[in-house]
Amino acid sequence: MSKTATLRAIGATSILAAIVMATAPPTAVAAPRLLAGALPTGRASCHARAFDATELAARPDRRVTAISLERTAGDLAAERKWGGLEQFDGTPAVSATLRVRLRGDPVTHSARLECSEDDPGLLVCTNPACAGGEIRIGNEGHGTIAISIGGSLKSGRFIGHYIHLDGSCEGHAGGPIVLESGDDDHSFSLAPAPKEACR
Repeated sequence: MSKTATLRAIGATSILAAIVMATAPPTAVAAPRLLAGALPTGRASCHARAFDATELAARPDRRVTAISLERTAGDLAAERKWGGLEQFDGTPAVSATLRVRLRGDPVTHSARLECSEDDPGLLVCTNPACAGGEIRIGNEGHGTIAISIGGSLKSGRFIGHYIHLDGSCEGHAGGPIVLESGDDDHSFSLAPAPKEACR
């Protein structure tokens, strides 16, 4: 084959390869994890909110005085393990600890959470130590998350909910310790914060 014929053959092969690449379906790319902007994959995080005396005086029905959501190195290890599994509905994606201080109670209560993705763009989080109860986490933008306990139906009617704290469950001697949606305790906006704010 002459040099000119060889160059033509190489040129034709290159053009054919370019056409095949341009028309081939795109390679499957894993969808980014829900709320990865606020709860970044592979990076510990803390979101917190504390209410001062003025805010509490203005909202006498609010039981919560401080609330935080923390992801530590242990949570990141659990998330990596879950990420390696085949994903089904309800497969956890985010591990975290919810901590709550209640009005008139010096103790900080907590719940270990496992969170999975939900259709409306929310994470649904449960306490695996206690059956029943859940909270939802949404994205408010700029790294801020919204935690809601219960939610509104399309009709606008609010349906309350709860989540067990301290692993108290139903068998706790003094009755279960729960964070439940009340008159002013069903939605919280938590901004990114230093890890100390989550302790």
